[in-house]
Amino acid sequence: MIRNNAILILNTFSIEEAGLFDDFLNSPFHNKNTKVIQLFNVLKKYHPHYNDDNISGENLFKELFGKLKYRESYIRNLFSDLNILAEKFLQYIHINNNYTYDKLLIEELNNRDITGLMEKKVRLFEKKINTNKSRDEEFYGNRLFIYTMLSFAKVDKTLTDRFREDQILSIIKSFMISLMESSFYQLVEEQRVKIKHNYDFLIITLEYLKHHLSDFKDSPLLLIFYYLWVSLLNKNDDENFTIAKNLFRKYFSVLTQADKKNIYSVMQVYYINKIDSGKDSYSRELLNLFLEMLKFNIVSHKENDIINLNLFRNIIVQCIKLNEIKILKKFILKYIIYVRSESRASMSAYSYAHLNFLQDNFEKALELCNEINFNDLLLSANENLFFKNDIKKLSLMCLYELNSIESAMSNIDAHKHFLRNSRLIKENTRIRIMNFLGFVNDLLKLKINFDDFKLAYIKNKLLTSKELTGREWLLQKIEEMEKDVLNNKS
Repeated sequence: MIRNNAILILNTFSIEEAGLFDDFLNSPFHNKNTKVIQLFNVLKKYHPHYNDDNISGENLFKELFGKLKYRESYIRNLFSDLNILAEKFLQYIHINNNYTYDKLLIEELNNRDITGLMEKKVRLFEKKINTNKSRDEEFYGNRLFIYTMLSFAKVDKTLTDRFREDQILSIIKSFMISLMESSFYQLVEEQRVKIKHNYDFLIITLEYLKHHLSDFKDSPLLLIFYYLWVSLLNKNDDENFTIAKNLFRKYFSVLTQADKKNIYSVMQVYYINKIDSGKDSYSRELLNLFLEMLKFNIVSHKENDIINLNLFRNIIVQCIKLNEIKILKKFILKYIIYVRSESRASMSAYSYAHLNFLQDNFEKALELCNEINFNDLLLSANENLFFKNDIKKLSLMCLYELNSIESAMSNIDAHKHFLRNSRLIKENTRIRIMNFLGFVNDLLKLKINFDDFKLAYIKNKLLTSKELTGREWLLQKIEEMEKDVLNNKS
């Protein structure tokens, strides 16, 4: 596909939008360049699959001008004009798909001092925004817009501004939702990488909210955020988390896609904190949460078919931990096509490497590990540390299963070096992986020179170790060694 901006925009159009854009181009108010209309008439025959052969400059020029000598500059200029019009069309679509059109009209009526009609439009606008039952930040932002417009119409006509109290409460609600939501992003960031944020102002705000909850009972999203934060700041207490979860279920249908994704992300942090504290039973709860997200198609902040890569990885990790081969296989088959195209090949290799490992196809799993290009995943090499850690760990387990002792020990040294040099990895994550590598190293030494007492010591140490990843697999390897000892004695 030709990589120019006009084609990139056209490629996103639905069939209906392509028809609307056709009408847009044919309106003299928007466009008077008939050659651009002719260019689009040629292009739309290939919508939405614009391949290089069909829309090469030479082919387009021939369809437009017949046997005239090809002029690349002419086609380039036409595409430039088409791109400008496509961008204007996107603006038009955006304005008509949200509340912007109503607000711009109200503002212009106010600018022209058409006060009576402006007030009528404000009342209609208020009815429209009241359909937003989640009472999110956008809702309160729109309320504030209404109060601002009313102030222009009424401030010189009355002695009391009766709406001011509601206006101030809307400001408080909008601010609190914005603060809690932004702080959620920081919380999720802390869970992923080595960074620490300050929540002192948030804590003060939550304390105010605690003593004025009755003022916020008409704001479902704000209450969900509040109970989630209280739960997380009070060492993941179950009572407030359950309240938040029940409110989330109750108001799920009225929340936006972005709000649902944010809430699910924070709930993940809650479960991960529980697991990190040694409560492995929450691993099943976390997987069920992921499956619920898939069921309701909450796979990204936008309502499209692209799945968030971190979510994709997290589902695979939990399936591996719980040995859920059937769920993992079904998930990969269904959702790999929804990974963004530039990441799909590497994410496929990553996924099937883990699936093959669960199916005891260790050579194939190792082969797939080597096919992953981490540059195709997240933005930088440093940010891909989770994927790199996963593959280094999986490669080591494959080498162990294949009895490639020397290569496995070399892998351990390289992995330790990576952990020591990573700037983003959290300290507790570093410790958990380092401990895993230490246990694997001990088991590899036992493969070379077996010792009954040493095996018992390693098992006891493993069972009492809290900061550790891969515990289930390590216990399985120890049990296999114990069975081999019993078989040899018999």
